[in-house]
Amino acid sequence: MRLAFVLVCLVWTSACETFEFYRQAAAGQMSILTRREAISKLIAAPDTAPALRERLEKVRQILRFARDRLALDARGRYASYVRIQGDYVVWNVFAAPEFATKPTQWCYPLIGCASYRGYFDRMDATRYAQRLAATQHDTVVGGVAAYSTLGWFEDPVLSTFIDWPDAELAGLIFHELAHGRLFVPGDTAFDEAFASFVERRGVTEWLAASGDRAQIERMDRRWHESDRFVSFLLAWRDELQRLYDQPYNDDARRLLKFDLLDDLETCYRSNRAAFGDQDWFFRKMPNNAHFVPLAAYNELIAGFDALFREADGEWHVFFVRAREIGRLPIDERTAELEHLGAGLRTADVATNAPVTCEALRF
Repeated sequence: MRLAFVLVCLVWTSACETFEFYRQAAAGQMSILTRREAISKLIAAPDTAPALRERLEKVRQILRFARDRLALDARGRYASYVRIQGDYVVWNVFAAPEFATKPTQWCYPLIGCASYRGYFDRMDATRYAQRLAATQHDTVVGGVAAYSTLGWFEDPVLSTFIDWPDAELAGLIFHELAHGRLFVPGDTAFDEAFASFVERRGVTEWLAASGDRAQIERMDRRWHESDRFVSFLLAWRDELQRLYDQPYNDDARRLLKFDLLDDLETCYRSNRAAFGDQDWFFRKMPNNAHFVPLAAYNELIAGFDALFREADGEWHVFFVRAREIGRLPIDERTAELEHLGAGLRTADVATNAPVTCEALRF
């Protein structure tokens, strides 16, 4: 019944191309829902592979921890399992104009606007990205191992992430459950930073409960390197925007943009030891769209970190305060989180001098 209601809403509001997008989204979601297998039955079944049974038991442990220690309610989610072909269930398209770093937005019924568009088939995502590129947009297509339906459906555990290492598996589940705890329609940066903070803090508490100091240090080191790399990339994104704001013609902007992105990679290669291995970002020549998910998932996370500290580590207090901020107009909520996170970012810069290169010139 829920799927039927959603389909009616989508058909009522859709133009031709948009309808095709919603058609594939509904078909993909239905394909997942109809292939669910109850985890309780899989665990009890004698023919279930022992490795899969162990991972499903691990999911149950993580869900209990999320409920008891992090105030996250699964509400029936992750009680079933679906086998997916390949490493990803959805392919997201990110885009930005050729001479701007502000992301392209797509608006949807029920959930508001977002800075991505998801497809269940990689070729559909690629074709849509190519159409955007033909209209002077930079694009990137990225695979997604899991997504949240925000409580509309009982999301299953997927084969795309069930075999992840324990800490990464727990982090993904905490992240997706966080979306169910609080979601602000039309604000990707708020929603993803909120869920990313809950993911990180949740993993830290989960590992601490098991006394696994080595894993905590591994994850802390990984997050530290990632944060430093993202800050580095966003500084270059700001340089790109300064270039685009100059009174140059498009040909000049295009040449200078290419040079600046080439300088970005050169700067990274010269300072690679400061970031760990982040070569993944340079597998293809970066463009404006590559910075969109980095900003969405990371730019406001320090604000939620500060908010959690203000709540003295009490999850219920943190969630209440985060919801209050989420009710503010978008400019005010962003400013509030930036203000909260400013102190943490200043302290981090004080102990970790940012990497710079002379190529940052605009």
